[in-house]
Amino acid sequence: MVKINSHYSELKREYIFPIIEKKLEELPKEGIINLGIGDIALPLSPAIGRAICEAVKKMEEEPIGYGPSLGYPFLREAIAQNEYSNISSDEIFISDGANTDTANLQELFAPDTIVSIPDPTYPVYLDTTIIGGKKVHILPCTEVTRFVPEPPSFKCDVVYLCSPSNPTGVAMNYKELAAWIDYAKKYEAVLIVDNAYAAFVTSPDVPKTIYEVPGARDVAIECKSFSKTGGFTGLRCAYSVVPKSVYNLHPLWVKRQNIKSNGVSYPIQKGAEACYTIEGKKQIKAQVRSYLKQAKYLFENLKKLGFSCYGGTDSPYIWWETPRGLKSWEFFDLLLKECRIISIPGVGFGKNGEGYIRLSAFTTEEKAFEAISRISCAKLN
Repeated sequence: MVKINSHYSELKREYIFPIIEKKLEELPKEGIINLGIGDIALPLSPAIGRAICEAVKKMEEEPIGYGPSLGYPFLREAIAQNEYSNISSDEIFISDGANTDTANLQELFAPDTIVSIPDPTYPVYLDTTIIGGKKVHILPCTEVTRFVPEPPSFKCDVVYLCSPSNPTGVAMNYKELAAWIDYAKKYEAVLIVDNAYAAFVTSPDVPKTIYEVPGARDVAIECKSFSKTGGFTGLRCAYSVVPKSVYNLHPLWVKRQNIKSNGVSYPIQKGAEACYTIEGKKQIKAQVRSYLKQAKYLFENLKKLGFSCYGGTDSPYIWWETPRGLKSWEFFDLLLKECRIISIPGVGFGKNGEGYIRLSAFTTEEKAFEAISRISCAKLN
């Protein structure tokens, strides 16, 4: 008999997206507003598209085969120069997504590692930990903690942090992140910081990279992505920063990537590089501002209607507390039935997400306006 990884049987969390798709099959699709999916709603920026096309054209003119598994130097250097003041290009690793990196980084740690994971949070952290057979410690993120994970009073080996948070939209400030850095130094822990939504940060007390906080270079790995910033969800390009000063993990990650990665394609990396041109920066900022505008509109109008919600300032997500004590799935059904609006049930992000839904501001101004209009007319309170 073939021996399989028994830890897969420990994945008890329901995978919400197939359930949502099944519910949609029962309804006419006309007129439905999708505020659930965290995907882009605007076309690719022209500067990026042009760079990709030029790269493909170059490949028609000369052979460009396998690229470096760690990423092309031109992109790693562009990231170092534009995103960081204290990170070198050889500490940056190009990949096809922050989802990939946050999952694969666990390979660096022993099977008996204790991993702390916020709840609610992005599902891949917990699922990967379970599949790897590691020990899980849950960090409750509730209204009491401002939906921010607080350091425990005992040692954990690895801690996942997501800021700005998917799904709650709440961003951790300097003081809150500094507390985690102090914790990591005290217990010799590693922080894996998912900072995929850094471009959406607007609050002055929220850093756009963990390395703005003193001491972070000694304990933190950061994962960032071009997916929502540059509209790369259909192209796939991201990067992780593994400083050489973090417990000698840098050479291990180099070895892991060389063994297991064939890198991201040349045209896509040229497109990512274009994000840092004058034209690319201007176009990307305009798109981010558009999404933040929709987030602000949704948040402010939901509050005016008497609902309790969070986020929407430093991220494109609204964390909406369900009215009348409804369960997440109950309110999902009600919102779909009465308003023809798709959301994401909060319980899909962890048990502490029960009683909430997530709305995505990756939408257009017209759809955001129509969504609020429908909610205003419905009897949801």
